[in-house]
Amino acid sequence: MTRSLFAVFSILAWFWHAHPLLAREASDGTSTTVWTAIIPDAFPGYVYTWRMAGDGSYREDGRDAATGTPIQSTLSGRWTSEGPRMMLRQRDLPYVFDGLVLGNLYAGTLYFNGRSVSRFCAAKADEPPKRCDPTPGVAMTGR
Repeated sequence: MTRSLFAVFSILAWFWHAHPLLAREASDGTSTTVWTAIIPDAFPGYVYTWRMAGDGSYREDGRDAATGTPIQSTLSGRWTSEGPRMMLRQRDLPYVFDGLVLGNLYAGTLYFNGRSVSRFCAAKADEPPKRCDPTPGVAMTGR
């Protein structure tokens, strides 16, 4: 599943000459880009916000999608990208988000201790994608 999803996004990126959309928007490392994610298999009903800094760090907050109530203290980690592939590694917890960026969407697989636990989808916006399908074109913004 992950390999086929990776292959589909890679082909689309090559076809559309998509340049990797890094979370960086300025070279000084001070800008922050917001990605809002859903993790439907492992954490349904919750929305996560990643504040990605240009220096490769990020902060994560989570909330209940229905009530907006926070569900966790702020977590932090590091992100890296190579081509369309982007990875987020949490500090102090063994979670890794491994996926592909295409335009304003980021989708892939969440791993815990190296084991696949869920798909995830994120939108470069303050609102999460409306759904996270396991098929190509996984994230829909509803716009």
